[in-house]
Amino acid sequence: MSFSRGLKEKAGQIWEDGYNHPFVQGLGTGELDRDKFRFYLLQDYQYLLQYAKAFAIAAVKSDTEELMTRFSAIQYNILANEMDLHRGYMAGFGISKEQMLAAEPSLYNRAYTANMLALGQTGGLAEILAAVFPCAWTYSDYAKRLKTQYADLLEDNFYRTWIENYAGDEFEQSFEWFYGALDELVSPMTAAGRDKITKIFVSSVEFEYLFWDMSYNREMSYKR
Repeated sequence: MSFSRGLKEKAGQIWEDGYNHPFVQGLGTGELDRDKFRFYLLQDYQYLLQYAKAFAIAAVKSDTEELMTRFSAIQYNILANEMDLHRGYMAGFGISKEQMLAAEPSLYNRAYTANMLALGQTGGLAEILAAVFPCAWTYSDYAKRLKTQYADLLEDNFYRTWIENYAGDEFEQSFEWFYGALDELVSPMTAAGRDKITKIFVSSVEFEYLFWDMSYNREMSYKR
């Protein structure tokens, strides 16, 4: 198994805890409280704006035309396609564009994106890829598993569009190149260097879990 594909095992328990979180499972059963999903949509919209910036930084730091093109294409896909899914859902909730843009990111959201952008500014391409990879990979993995586990409930599931979008081959293919790119970037690194990249990846998986938990509890900050 390559370094990149082995990272899922390194995340281990937290990866599975994310899938088994009641927010994610509620998407599969269709029983997730819609107010929780509404909170998630507004937070994820704010998150994606910062997430797209990480790919812009990666494009600037790329030294080949191929990588520049790939990172730019991902950024475009986030802004032009993935956010359309959110806009569609938010329109169904009666959320205006002004409300979307005015929403304040939560403490957890800010911590996640600040960490990602800091790594982008101070690190290299390997650090950036390790930080952004868990978002796409967990969404694809979780959605595929939900689609299989709850296949008999999918037809009438309010969250069917969300599940099918992230479970689709097109979404998976959009980040399939990450594996090879990260493997190439870490190939000259020492064991200590690879360990650093692993820790960055695992930290982002932890942030993904916290994002689900934050959304489920509709927490803008810590509770006393």
